[in-house]
Amino acid sequence: MKLFTSLGSFVMAGIFLTSCVTRGEIEEIKESQKKILAKLDDMAKSRGPAAPQRPSGPAPEKTYAIPIESAHAKGSKDAWITIIVVSDFQCPFCKRVTPTLKEVEGKYGSDVRTVFIHNPLPFHNRAMPTAMAAECSGEQGKFWQMHDAMFETQQELEDNHLEGYAKKIGVDVGKWKSCYTSNKFKSKIEDQQKLANQFGARGTPAFFINGRFLSGAQPFPAFDALVEEELKKAKASGVSKKDYYTKQVLEKGEKNI
Repeated sequence: MKLFTSLGSFVMAGIFLTSCVTRGEIEEIKESQKKILAKLDDMAKSRGPAAPQRPSGPAPEKTYAIPIESAHAKGSKDAWITIIVVSDFQCPFCKRVTPTLKEVEGKYGSDVRTVFIHNPLPFHNRAMPTAMAAECSGEQGKFWQMHDAMFETQQELEDNHLEGYAKKIGVDVGKWKSCYTSNKFKSKIEDQQKLANQFGARGTPAFFINGRFLSGAQPFPAFDALVEEELKKAKASGVSKKDYYTKQVLEKGEKNI
């Protein structure tokens, strides 16, 4: 797993100097990402002849124009920085990075908004059901509450557990259950997964910070360095906060890898 070329030695120094992150943890993250991608490659090979070769992943120095209209977001709509989180509720590294994202949100406040895009990996048997549970909670304005509840108790994601979380977060359980059993949001979730794949985010977690790619459950210094870089760029752009993502990311960014 590589950090951005433009961040280079600063980020690597931050990772290894901070007391809460060890070299062993970084290697564990790298190995996890390798295993996920290898498993996805094996599944793709089993489906038949390979498609024409595409780039192996997003280029960290490029900006990618990822639409977010269908995704759940928290934070100011006028934030300078949009962090897109490509995630799977059954993925252990997605859980691990959740406190880091909250730390970023705490530091940058209204300058940051967080956007969630589903990528339920096919070898996680509860990934699609939990995505559905979150969307059905979101229908009642409780997406992020269900998001947090499922990550907090990630080892308990069967249907009875999900219904229990729905009760806990205060949705109308009858409406939630009707939505959940109907697969109402399955096509939306699958469309978001296709979008993630279109931009090279095959594994989870993956992040796009104002369209720039960051892979895996990186520690806080990696997020912090990139957010700072993009924040300086945004403030110097001459574009208003409310228009920044549309004009500088969506209009000017790459439309795929």
